[in-house]
Amino acid sequence: MQSLFLKFFLSFWLVVVLISATLAFTFLLGQSKDDAEHAREIDSVLTPLIANRTAEIYEQQGSPALSEYLKDFDKKMPWTPYFFDDRGSQLYGSTPSPAVLDIASRAQHQQDTLISSAEGRKIVAQEIAAAIPGRHFVLVLQEDSTVPGTRSFLHATPQIQLFRALATVLIIGAVCFALARYMINPISRLRRVTGELADGNLNARVAGSVVDRRDELGDLSRDFNFMAEHIEKLVLSQRRLTSDISHELRSPLARLSVALGLARRSGGSDVTRYLDRIERETERLNELIGNLLKLARLESGVEPREFEVLDLDALVREVVDDVGFEAQSRNRAVHILHVDQCRAAGRWELLRSAVENVVRNAVIHTAENTAVEITLAVTPDHPADLAIIRVRDHGPGVPAHLLRDIFQPFYRVDESRERSVGGTGLGLSITEHAVTFHQGQIHAENSSQGGLIVEIRLPLIHSA
Repeated sequence: MQSLFLKFFLSFWLVVVLISATLAFTFLLGQSKDDAEHAREIDSVLTPLIANRTAEIYEQQGSPALSEYLKDFDKKMPWTPYFFDDRGSQLYGSTPSPAVLDIASRAQHQQDTLISSAEGRKIVAQEIAAAIPGRHFVLVLQEDSTVPGTRSFLHATPQIQLFRALATVLIIGAVCFALARYMINPISRLRRVTGELADGNLNARVAGSVVDRRDELGDLSRDFNFMAEHIEKLVLSQRRLTSDISHELRSPLARLSVALGLARRSGGSDVTRYLDRIERETERLNELIGNLLKLARLESGVEPREFEVLDLDALVREVVDDVGFEAQSRNRAVHILHVDQCRAAGRWELLRSAVENVVRNAVIHTAENTAVEITLAVTPDHPADLAIIRVRDHGPGVPAHLLRDIFQPFYRVDESRERSVGGTGLGLSITEHAVTFHQGQIHAENSSQGGLIVEIRLPLIHSA
């Protein structure tokens, strides 16, 4: 059970049910015992008095007076009376049950009050000595089934007991559900907003009633909003600084190129090699500035979403032709293993640059006399909905804990090795932003057979 909501809900529910059941059981049990003791004391005192009065009326006034007295007693009291003589003959009452006959028989020749029960109803019997020596009578009182109170509660039918238990559990469950929901909902909202912020939505904030709460969860939500606002300011400031610096560098770089051309005209052959070096560094700086500007546009979200229908297979083949031609000078190659025909919506130059950056990076790091392998396949589990571009090299790979970091701007796994092979350190970062711009995903993993695999997933459109 991984859900915090379920943990809270079931824990609250179980605890409240157990506490309620324990309190109800102990209360009813204690009250039942108290009621039983109290009733026994009353029965032991009142039953002999009622029995003596009954025998006195019978002996002095006869059967009609006995019947009238016991009928009146039956109406006023929650007891059904039975009256027997010493031979066991019934002098008054309806047809007795076996339990009534049994207690009447046992009460013969006993002075104490007998108390028993049958079918959840109490039965009391008392022997009374008659005025004529040697004769006696027995009065039996059976409790009516309609008596309310604790006893009727305890001896309710199983269906009623089940209904009571089910209703109690459901009511407690509803209360615990509302309590758990009240506690967990703010955490769920905060989690969703955290995910949005992690996905790059810097405007994500916790809103609504959660922020207005006057408890720890409300404090946490307000602290999160403060943190998110601070992060947004820092990131936007960094992006703006990158863009401003890139633009400011373009002007002196242009003037440097002009000065370089003039120096070539007036300089002699002995300074040519120095000018060539300046020109290479100028071109490299120009490439770096261009990449910084592209990255700044992608990060700031100002890149226009003017998409067109693209043939991904044609795009991949074009990249392979261009990079493969350059790779020959490094004693390396680029091979296409498999390509499915598929189409996507996007911007050709931006998406081509993204794929090209990955392939060029693979050519740089693959071993000499090896080939970079490329496949473009439509996923079998989602036909015609998703395309996967896989680029694999035969190089040393990347340490597993650094696989995600290679998409960060200017990140280098091996500083000395990266600088020796050139590059600005922005290619994979631009690729990630370009793929995200096209609602795609990119990730890297080490191949079990050696080398690095970079996988680009892009949503496709159906052919008309």
